[in-house]
Amino acid sequence: MTRLLILARRFGPYRAFADMLSTHPRLRYALVAVVPLLWIVVADIAPLVRMVLISFYERFPLPPGETPSFTLAQYQAFVDRPLYLSAFVRTFVFGGLATLLTLVVIFPIAYYISKVVPRDKRLRLLLLAIAPFWISEVIRSFAWILMLANKGAINSFLIWTGLIGRPIELLYNNISLTIGVLYLTSLYMLLPLYAALEKIDDRLIEAASDLGASRFAILRRIIMPLSREGIITGCVLVFLLVTGLYALPQLLGGPSNTLFASIIGQVFSRAGDSWPLGSAFSVILIGTSLVIVAIFMALFQSRRSRA
Repeated sequence: MTRLLILARRFGPYRAFADMLSTHPRLRYALVAVVPLLWIVVADIAPLVRMVLISFYERFPLPPGETPSFTLAQYQAFVDRPLYLSAFVRTFVFGGLATLLTLVVIFPIAYYISKVVPRDKRLRLLLLAIAPFWISEVIRSFAWILMLANKGAINSFLIWTGLIGRPIELLYNNISLTIGVLYLTSLYMLLPLYAALEKIDDRLIEAASDLGASRFAILRRIIMPLSREGIITGCVLVFLLVTGLYALPQLLGGPSNTLFASIIGQVFSRAGDSWPLGSAFSVILIGTSLVIVAIFMALFQSRRSRA
């Protein structure tokens, strides 16, 4: 910013503006913040506000010259249809269980990379873990279809070893959906956990071990409390991602594993006035997700303040 002001003073039309920036630091900070604030308002907040407004419309799009009429029929349809309610509840139950499973599976991996692997090799392992995410979610889902199909790699290997006599149904059920979600969300749990664990001073763990603390005590009394921020961040990211999944449940889940985001996609794809209903369902999903995350964060903050 200082170099910019020096260059600006060399050009006459910008001299007054540069002097104003140098004498008013708040204006300088405002100019720096205006781009991200505009992005948040235009790209994030404005579409959500528009969607909330459409969710109360009786019909949309509106014919030219027609004024909108407002109704709560879309929200009433959500309550009246058991299909919608069951998919809605299933989404959040599955999201919570998938988040917990991802934490249990990824935490040892993050600890191994951050504390066991030599420091000069950690970046290589992180890049190796990130590499699959350079590929599209759809392509990775199809890769798991090839792995889990009746004639896929896993069943073929188990039959070849003689462990099973016929293929196991691993596809289009809770097994395939859970594996796919765990694979998809692992990075969003790994990076926050790695960042939190890597900051823990190794001398604290060594001192606790020298004083006779067991590995479980070290994990419970030192590692878990000091990595709490990474755990909370990873859980929030994974939970929000799972509750909004659309493509992967359709590719790997069966008819009994439909999540609410898939219902929303089906509503929007219908002909006729489906936009208000889809917008209402989207508002319900987003609002409930944010409320659950807010409660989760509030509980975390209260526990930390008591500690």
